[in-house]
Amino acid sequence: MEIKVDGRLLVSTLCERFKEEFGGTLRVYQGNKRLKGSEKVADIAKETGSYECKGMKTVGGFEKEMMERFGLKVQVASIDDWVLALDEMTLAKLKDIPKQATKADMESLKAKYGK
Repeated sequence: MEIKVDGRLLVSTLCERFKEEFGGTLRVYQGNKRLKGSEKVADIAKETGSYECKGMKTVGGFEKEMMERFGLKVQVASIDDWVLALDEMTLAKLKDIPKQATKADMESLKAKYGK
């Protein structure tokens, strides 16, 4: 499980690949505005280059690295985009978040990941 991020990608393609690889929703923002996907990463990023991310990366680590490497604010959510993922979860475990997860579901997952 891994995705490669580079400036040539459309935001929509990046989000689709993220969902295919990790089973979660990637939200990409420009300022406070959530992007719909027709923008190229290079057009909204402060920096360009490439970045490979594997499933063992934590959600919090991925979000931080996207900001540090590209200046992109991203959030990782469940596959149905219902709830934000826990920072301590690995990307590979996003599929464990049930659809329409409740606070109790997330507390259960939080206990599972030891935080």
